[in-house]
Amino acid sequence: MRIIHVWDAYAPSLFDQIHPYLLSRPEHASLLLAAHLIENQSTILPHTYYLDSRPVNEDILPPLWVRARRRLRREFAELVRRVARSSAATSIWSTAPLTLSLFNRFCLAHAREFHGDLIHAHFGTTGVMALPFIRATGLPAVVTFYGVDGSASLRIQRWRENFGEMFERMARVIVLCDAVRDRLLAIGCPHEKLVVWNLPAGIEQYPYRPRSTAGGPVRFLIAARFVEKKGHKYLVDAFDRVVRAGIDAQLTMIGYGPFRPAIEADVQRRGLAARVTIVDTQLASSFSDTYREALVSHDLFVLPSTTGVNGDDEGGPALTMVCAQAAGLPAISTPFAGAERSMIDGVTGWLCRQDDAGSLAEKMQWAAAHPEVWNTVGKAASDHVRAHFSLDGQMARLLALYRDVIDEAHGARG
Repeated sequence: MRIIHVWDAYAPSLFDQIHPYLLSRPEHASLLLAAHLIENQSTILPHTYYLDSRPVNEDILPPLWVRARRRLRREFAELVRRVARSSAATSIWSTAPLTLSLFNRFCLAHAREFHGDLIHAHFGTTGVMALPFIRATGLPAVVTFYGVDGSASLRIQRWRENFGEMFERMARVIVLCDAVRDRLLAIGCPHEKLVVWNLPAGIEQYPYRPRSTAGGPVRFLIAARFVEKKGHKYLVDAFDRVVRAGIDAQLTMIGYGPFRPAIEADVQRRGLAARVTIVDTQLASSFSDTYREALVSHDLFVLPSTTGVNGDDEGGPALTMVCAQAAGLPAISTPFAGAERSMIDGVTGWLCRQDDAGSLAEKMQWAAAHPEVWNTVGKAASDHVRAHFSLDGQMARLLALYRDVIDEAHGARG
């Protein structure tokens, strides 16, 4: 099979397992097209093309690029309104704003040379953005919803309307948890098109390792972007309570994002600087090495995910938590949308109440006081996620889905 992947912003060597997997299989071919490549010092894989690149941290972008991005957002708002009301690709080519028309023409030019069998749009918003391209090719297409597109975007009427138009063109709509499936059903996505799938988390990079229970400080770990929905403010509050309860503990926070200064200030204000380590990965390609080392040296994983004020939530399993569980760390988390894919309360970890630092502190204190259960829970978690998130297993499911869609398209053409 020859698959064309379409992204808005693409970070090489991180999160995406599909393009590299297909490139490694001689019986398949993969082409990845992105509007923006996020520069993270990674090697760019073959058959990966992009219109422009940008640094990880937009704060260091020159003012001209910041203004250009603002213009792109305004143009995109206009385009999606036109896409929703147009069934003819040619009319969209003639009326689309310049920037997005350029992206769709860029995709079409590469697709014509590649001769693909199917298009896979990554993020629902990207699927809308690429509708002119998809319509122009006539190829069958699928789309995957990952997070903000299956949560915050659904609060905006314009997105709900345009997702509805996109659903008509997509042969399958892939989601990462039941909650997002139900949300898309509620806005009109046909039930027969929806597929719940486990995104491969890269667990093969994180071997299982029993935890040491020989004493010393209890070492808590979180690996998550420094953004509102990850719940860092509840974690710092809960960790403060754990320390004040007399437990010898350390906390490491690995991530990147705009909330880092606020998190650091909260740590300083509470007098926790000697016990808390913040590691800013800046979305670097070396993340897996950094994380693998951290998983070896820590005891318990914590993720108090919440819902942001704009409605943004996980929208699927947290891949860093899945990898921690694969490595044998018991996890403590909130029951966020998608947590159930890897978290079985009392078996593979423990659930606490969302937006409740007291509940989180109670679970952290209990887990810290019972190291004798760490390896039992950690092994159960590792076995569970290895059974449900392996690269080969989930890619077999995805390839079968691709094949079904391609066969259906050929059958429809007669």
